[in-house]
Amino acid sequence: MTLDRFYPIVPDASWLRRLAPLGIRTVQLRLKDADPECVQREVAECLALAKRYALQLIVNDYWREAITQGAQWVHLGQEDLA
Repeated sequence: MTLDRFYPIVPDASWLRRLAPLGIRTVQLRLKDADPECVQREVAECLALAKRYALQLIVNDYWREAITQGAQWVHLGQEDLA
């Protein structure tokens, strides 16, 4: 499985709901400054959309939630590695 070289980065599931029907194959969820319940909800909704539209979802920063909910891809920045 390979990732597209270029892909959109969305701030929440509402953006993914708009883009997914257009045929994108890869997208990154870059949710910032959200409370834990919101993170859980957004990751779950984005993963459901990814499954429905057969696209690859990359979860930015929230690696615990991504792993717990079964995401295949996680993006970690340098500050996340600490």
